[in-house]
Amino acid sequence: MSKKLFVELVSPERELWAGEGDMVIAKTVDGEIGIQPGHVPVLALLAPDAVVRVLGARETGEVRAAVHGGFISVAGDRVSILAEVAEMAEEIDVERAKTALSGVEAGGGVPLDDEEAKERAARARSRLRAAGEAA
Repeated sequence: MSKKLFVELVSPERELWAGEGDMVIAKTVDGEIGIQPGHVPVLALLAPDAVVRVLGARETGEVRAAVHGGFISVAGDRVSILAEVAEMAEEIDVERAKTALSGVEAGGGVPLDDEEAKERAARARSRLRAAGEAA
């Protein structure tokens, strides 16, 4: 049997998920990172519109979450995702995320100087991607 990673995904409100997986894929501010057992230690800043995927999760085969900011830490075969805000894919209200995104984009796109609107759009897109929808 191959070695597994122990993965925990937590936000300030709660632990969203913890368990074993074969690989973790996450979007950091420097690009996507893939982590398998034996990976070198890493501490990286998660992108504000990240989707975290745990492949080979025992219960479901794959765990997905929309993660908005925070850190990913790899030490040994333990991966800790410490998110500012996070939602499991199955908890996402897809229609609400679509409405939020279309509301931000209704004015012909997100204004370059409107940081709040850019953040709302990024969160809506990551929620949709985590839920398996096109964004």
